[in-house]
Amino acid sequence: MKQKKLEDYKYMIMTSTANNTNANQLLPDRLSSEGAILNVQVNTDEFARAVLQLVDGIIPHIFIDVERKQPIALWQIAEEVCRHSVAHPLKANDITVDAAMSIVIKELKRTFSQSTVMIYGTGNLATKTALKLAELGVQVILAGRNSTKVAQIVACLNDILPSYTPWEIQAFHADTTKQVDVFISAISAQKVLDERWLYYLKAEGFALDMGLNNFSENFIDKILMSNRSLYRVDIQAKIGTIILDLKTEAYFFDKIRGKIKWLDKIAVAGGVIGNEGDVVLNRVTPPFVVIGTSNGTGGLK
Repeated sequence: MKQKKLEDYKYMIMTSTANNTNANQLLPDRLSSEGAILNVQVNTDEFARAVLQLVDGIIPHIFIDVERKQPIALWQIAEEVCRHSVAHPLKANDITVDAAMSIVIKELKRTFSQSTVMIYGTGNLATKTALKLAELGVQVILAGRNSTKVAQIVACLNDILPSYTPWEIQAFHADTTKQVDVFISAISAQKVLDERWLYYLKAEGFALDMGLNNFSENFIDKILMSNRSLYRVDIQAKIGTIILDLKTEAYFFDKIRGKIKWLDKIAVAGGVIGNEGDVVLNRVTPPFVVIGTSNGTGGLK
């Protein structure tokens, strides 16, 4: 860390992971259209605290993974240590899910809504991805080691899908003859999915490793020999959005949202509910556009 030119960075990300590769280490920078992001993985409270003390006041924005994959209270440590840099809560798994979604849509192009995706896993990554893909209109099959748990999750996800979702999520059955366009692994175990799963993948399909080293060596050899593609989810497909979100939020809270006195009246904008008779504007900084008059309950007269 001390060999890095920390003053060259505007952003840092501090994360941990659920699998046994988690360690105290400096990982390669994450690259985005908004600049390089210093990338630190932590495994102990002591290392997290030392890193934050080192970068506080030098790197302006620090993204902290708030999901508790390890017994490390990263956000609490950041609250204690960061006095000059701004710490921002980050849900790293959500970025992974969104990156996987982007890869699937990019590879399938306009045919994604006519495609079928099988996801192996019953944890955070798998269930979020299954729900989002189903909401897009993709046919989704969920598989996992525990078929009872798979059935429970499928029933739950189907209960919360929008009413007119074209396809309900299906639970995997070993006797199925259906082949899929994409096979996604989303587990923390390493090298456990073997070449038998290739039977369910179309000849022109591809596989996506969403966990880390989920596929066995035989699986990798066989899929590459068959000229089908194998990808690992790279969160750089979406990592830049966390920076763009900061800029969007700053613009919204600084320029749009608020309550002001305007032409001898009270005016509100950006979701602030005014009293009956208050003016509703499109923003609280000029130039203004009058939307209407508040009815006092969040609507317009």
